[in-house]
Amino acid sequence: MKLDSIHIYPVKSIAGISLETSQVKQSGLFDDRRYMLVLANGNFVTARKYPILTQIHALYDSQGLLSLSYQDKSIRLDQSNFAADYKSVKIWGTQVSAQICGQDYNNWFSQIIGKEVELVYFGEQSERVTGNRPDKPVAFADGYPFLITSKASLEALQAVCPEKVNIAQFRANLIIDDCDAFAEDTWARFKIGEVIFETVKPCVRCTLTTVDPETGEFNSQGEPFKSLKNFRFLKKEGKDKGPTFGMNIVAMNEGNIKAGDTLEVLEYREAEVYNTL
Repeated sequence: MKLDSIHIYPVKSIAGISLETSQVKQSGLFDDRRYMLVLANGNFVTARKYPILTQIHALYDSQGLLSLSYQDKSIRLDQSNFAADYKSVKIWGTQVSAQICGQDYNNWFSQIIGKEVELVYFGEQSERVTGNRPDKPVAFADGYPFLITSKASLEALQAVCPEKVNIAQFRANLIIDDCDAFAEDTWARFKIGEVIFETVKPCVRCTLTTVDPETGEFNSQGEPFKSLKNFRFLKKEGKDKGPTFGMNIVAMNEGNIKAGDTLEVLEYREAEVYNTL
């Protein structure tokens, strides 16, 4: 088994960047989901409501700065220009003190999505921890600092889904190759490159998976979310959790990983049992 590809999403909900190598921090991959859009009241904004965000692309320029582009619009994220002030923002019910980036950034994003929003950064004074592992920090990812899945799992989903499925719809950080479909369900602890990871729980999915990463539009048939519900619907302790794809994981140490690294399973776990609807 090997690490096929690495992906980061610098601004929450925009398109991802594929990397050959990355630094693993406790709070996530370097530059992954360190930025987020919020409304004036501090509530976070995602592609669930504004799917056009998935059409904003990022890359590193010659100076190592993140450059964002949408059609004929572009802007560079230069932290040396950010305000020194912080504001309280809310992500999934949790209050976080986030650094204010500045009005130029706010205007740029607001013009694209047609709504007044503000760009904030997970700065040095920002703190947030995961739910099930309060000893582990996380930036602006939904709940956990890393998400892993496999090419074989995507192929298994495609086999039962009538619509074309793109791995980008699942916004995972680490994509594994040369393993069985949903083998990641069974990994409790594993090593990639210099880093040991530990699995927390399956990633419960929502309608964000139905946004086509190429067009920024919702799939008219509700796929692949609809197909996921038919064979990956998780019920636990008598409660409906929802359809899952991929696993939420945390890092036990910091280090470097690169595409092509071997994945070595150190400890296995019992996979969840899934019910069809």
